[in-house]
Amino acid sequence: MIRPHKERRIEQLPPVTLYKPAGIPCCKQDEITLKIEEMEAIRLADIELLDQLAAAERMEISRSTFNRIVNAAHQKIAAALWRGQALRVDGGTFRIAHKCQNDLRYFTCQTCGHKWTLPHCARQRCCEKHCCEVICPACHALIVIHQDE
Repeated sequence: MIRPHKERRIEQLPPVTLYKPAGIPCCKQDEITLKIEEMEAIRLADIELLDQLAAAERMEISRSTFNRIVNAAHQKIAAALWRGQALRVDGGTFRIAHKCQNDLRYFTCQTCGHKWTLPHCARQRCCEKHCCEVICPACHALIVIHQDE
């Protein structure tokens, strides 16, 4: 039985998910799919110019796993460029990491004054002030203020 892939840590989703040769409609092109963790490996190695050990630590994987991922990505990109194929960034086994200073969000209820903390949610934009509907655990009011502490 094959062991399932461990989730790779991704700091951000790629801003563009389809690259194709100009002048050819997508429906008439073959596509090569680049996994999101492969795109992250390319970003860390080729854009941020990190060595493989530092990039692997950022993705929370081993150096040898990072090496396999970045080599697979380079091979797919080269094949797409050489053959004139579209390159789609999609899929993979990953989780989006948060860049927050701490792991908690602080709240105060405007109705009863109760203060409490919650861990950041799994949504990509959890650091924004009003990302989730939060209910006061004391009085169940919806009027809650998010505080940066």
